[in-house]
Amino acid sequence: MEPLGHRNQRVLEAARLHRSRHRRETGRTILEGPNLLEEALAAGVRPEVVFALLDDQPSAALARSHDIELVPVDPAALKRLAGTTTPRGPAAVIAMPAPGPVSGTGMIVAWSLGDPGNVGTLIRTAAAFGWDFGHTPGTADPWSPKVLRSGAGGHFKTGIIPVDSFESLEALGLTTVATVVSGGVDPATLGPGRYAVLVGEEAAGLPSEVEDRARLKVTIPMPGGMESLNAGMAAGMIVYELSKPGGEGWGRV
Repeated sequence: MEPLGHRNQRVLEAARLHRSRHRRETGRTILEGPNLLEEALAAGVRPEVVFALLDDQPSAALARSHDIELVPVDPAALKRLAGTTTPRGPAAVIAMPAPGPVSGTGMIVAWSLGDPGNVGTLIRTAAAFGWDFGHTPGTADPWSPKVLRSGAGGHFKTGIIPVDSFESLEALGLTTVATVVSGGVDPATLGPGRYAVLVGEEAAGLPSEVEDRARLKVTIPMPGGMESLNAGMAAGMIVYELSKPGGEGWGRV
């Protein structure tokens, strides 16, 4: 079969999944790379189609072993599908999984966090510690290709849940914890509990009304004098403290 070019209608239709509106309308997204494809398959997510270069034998074998349609494409088409300067094939179209279920262990909540890289890092962190990931309106689409790349497979190992209010978090029995630059308690001192760690924009932080309403506020001690940390890094440090087995965190449940 002759590989499809970057102007082929089927390639163009799949590439439109880089647009949030098209993802919402179709309920589908596109992922790039062998690792993400393998993570999706391991989680029982079956792609509708896999696009790969003619000489990509591992992707061809993977598609055949799972009875998935394989469509060969040329390098220009793969670049359009992947949306990256130096794409790493294959590219696969998947239906976006339904939200949840909620594990009830704990939740990292991206509160109007617009940076796709940070959102993906939070998903990866939540998955690493067995927490769920929540996202409010205004947060970068968790199922965008950029967030999927940053999440490194975490999407398929954790619940990804829309959050529309404090009430929805409280209904899950979670104690809301605002991450603030100063004035909060050291997360290492928190006792046992089930927490929803709220993470805002890197520059602006959480809205003041969100900080005020949260049950607790935490601040990472930084004796080195830096004003703040990357949002994903800060969340990882906080969740680590709250998840320490046998420590002061709640991880002894």
